[in-house]
Formats: sequence, C-alpha cells, structure tokens
Amino acid sequence: MRISWREFIKQYFSKPSKFHSIGIEMGDAELHLNVIQKKSGVYQWVDQHTLPMQDWAKHLQEYVASNNLARTPCYIALGLNKYQHFQIDRPEVEEQEIASALKWQIKEQLTSTDEHVFDYYDHPAVIGGKEKVNVVAISRTHINGIIKGITRAELKLNTITIEELATSELLPTDDDAVLTLFQENGGQINLNIIKQGKLFFSRRLKGYENLASFSLEEFQMGMGDTLSVEIQRSMDYFESQLRQAPVRKIVVHLNSTIQQELANIIQELTFMPVTVMALPLASPQPDKTVSLASLGAALSDVRLDTEAAQ
Repeated sequence: MRISWREFIKQYFSKPSKFHSIGIEMGDAELHLNVIQKKSGVYQWVDQHTLPMQDWAKHLQEYVASNNLARTPCYIALGLNKYQHFQIDRPEVEEQEIASALKWQIKEQLTSTDEHVFDYYDHPAVIGGKEKVNVVAISRTHINGIIKGITRAELKLNTITIEELATSELLPTDDDAVLTLFQENGGQINLNIIKQGKLFFSRRLKGYENLASFSLEEFQMGMGDTLSVEIQRSMDYFESQLRQAPVRKIVVHLNSTIQQELANIIQELTFMPVTVMALPLASPQPDKTVSLASLGAALSDVRLDTEAAQ
C-alpha cells in the first residue's frame, strides 16, 4: 500500500505515542480493544473498549482521536470465524518456497473462492514421523480492509495474528503442559494445549455458545460430562499421537458468572487441577467481560521485551 509524501512526512515528524500498545480483536459483531501503557518500566492495562463491527474503521478512527492513541503500535487478533486454519505435512522444499507450496496444497480445502493471503507456523512436535505446519488462510479483501482501517486511524500496525496464538500469550512459560479452555462472549470454547510457550494442540468446541445462560444445576446435568470427555480426548491425543508427557493442569476463562464453580466441577470430572485464569495485569474495569484475544495481542511483545531486559 502506498502513502502520499504528505502522509509520510506527517508520520515521520510526529511524536511517538505515550502508550505501549493497543490490541484489537476482530470479532463477528464487535471489535474489542485493550490499551497498554508502560510507566517507569511497569506495564499497566489502562483501557478496554468495544466498538461495533459495522463501520468499524470509522468508529476506531474516532476512538483513537478522542483518546490520543495516534501512532500507538497496534496488534490485531482475528476472531475464530475470520480465518481458516489447517494442519498439513511440511513441504519438502527450500525454506523460501514453503509459502507458495502451502498455497497449492490447501487451495482445494478453502470454503470460498475469494483470493486469500496465507501464512504458517511450524508445529513444535513431529506427528506420525512427519513434521507439520499450521497454515492460516485469510481473505485478501479482509486483510486489505484491516490495513486501510488501521492506517486511517493513524495506528502503527505491527502484526496480525489469530485467536489461538493471541490467547497463548496470556500464560507464563511453563515446562509442563497446560490445557486451557478460553471462551469469548457467546462464542465457542477454544481448547489449547500449551507447553514451553508453544501451541501444541488446538481445537474448537461447539455447543457451548450459550454457556453464560446455564445455571450450575444445568451444567451438572450433562454438559459438564460432555466437556470432560472432550478434554480427556484432547489429552489422550496429546500424549499418544504427539508423544508428549501428560498435561499437568487445566486453566479456564469461560463466559459465565459461575466459572469458579464450573472449574470445580471440571476438576472433579477430569481428576486434574483446574484453576480460573489470573489475568497478567490488573483490569481497569474488573466487572467488564474481557476479550482475551485482544489483551493477548496487546501483550504479544511484552514477553520478548521482558526477556530482552534480563
């Protein structure tokens, strides 16, 4: 994308933002934002906000202007329905040719005829004696719209990631495997298994979109058993197919006002330690539902920054 000389000069001489980062989750009906500031070497979570997806670029431009967020580094996390995710054998080609080889391998698996942008990340384990890669396909029209909207809002677009990877940023690095159950408001449950900061396994659990409306008694009448079966299947696959040491604990952040009680039930059914996730920073609005994807995106370079300082 080209910008005019006037726009280039404006950006070149502009003062840097006083904010560290802004994370944005592109959801189905809403756009979620989390803003991080760094003062005296300490990270602070200073704002969380929600905008409608309808005319999101216009609303974002107004929000950035009214909160003096121009030139803040911006990290985008795409919601689960904004991309397609595949796992395939790693092509036996030169490193610089992998991206183009992947494109042809998954082209017939795409659910639309739109032109797509592809990216990939290596799977940390060998499966069935073969190296695997995880491929992400995103509509080029959608990507162009994001770039255009972020540029107009005068934010500095650093990365575009996906929900599975963004939420993985919220956990401290652990040598033991951790299974997470994360859920956005009204969405599917995203089950991840993370080890040493790397995403080993991920799947989406359907049928729990209305979890917030369920009472404890209703959860006990079948839904908890069904969820525990899905958890056990995932842990079995992690151990048998990926040949990894067993998962040691489960961390949940579910769309429910009784998630501690739900965590207790899951613990009883799975015989695993289960805890409600502690957010890495103090929330500016403790009573408000948190977008984990946008928070994880906003903090995506904090771990790197912290490690570099050590």
